[in-house]
Amino acid sequence: HAFTEDDLLKIEEEMKNIVKQNLTFEKYIIPNVDAQIAEFKAEGEIYKAELLEEHRNDNPTLYLTKDKDGNVLFNDLCAGPHLENTKKIRAFKLLSVAGAYWRGDVKNKMLQRIYATAYWTKEDLADYLHFLEEAEKRDHRKLGAKLDLFSTRDELGGGLVLWHPNLAVVREEIENYWRTEHRKRGY
Repeated sequence: HAFTEDDLLKIEEEMKNIVKQNLTFEKYIIPNVDAQIAEFKAEGEIYKAELLEEHRNDNPTLYLTKDKDGNVLFNDLCAGPHLENTKKIRAFKLLSVAGAYWRGDVKNKMLQRIYATAYWTKEDLADYLHFLEEAEKRDHRKLGAKLDLFSTRDELGGGLVLWHPNLAVVREEIENYWRTEHRKRGY
């Protein structure tokens, strides 16, 4: 299933429910790495198993998410630190979804990454979201196309800019200014 914006809203709602439960996070030092790797593999947690194998000699830890009765609901292979409980989570927002190859290698399976942010207060979150909206309005890729300054083509490479005449004029003016200022100063 490919995540959509609707999925993000549903996930956020579930996250709010989880936060209300005041679940705790407990650091757990893995006593037997081989046994934990076998358990991860048996549970289908192949990525956790791979990471644990890689970090077996680094005193690996899990963070256990526990309910009020002490039952483990989830574990996260992580060095931490984490908050003590979900009660401290006050303001968060899921932002977007993107594809990502496991470990950044195109030969590996394509996974989905959900981008999110969290703040101590709702006001700080609102400020950040407003900042993102303003940045989006000033995205150079959109402005470049809108103002007919440049374009890019995937087959040439995402970072290669094809200059349009409008931007060539801007570049020429900047270069002329640069030359004039250098000559004034004896360069």
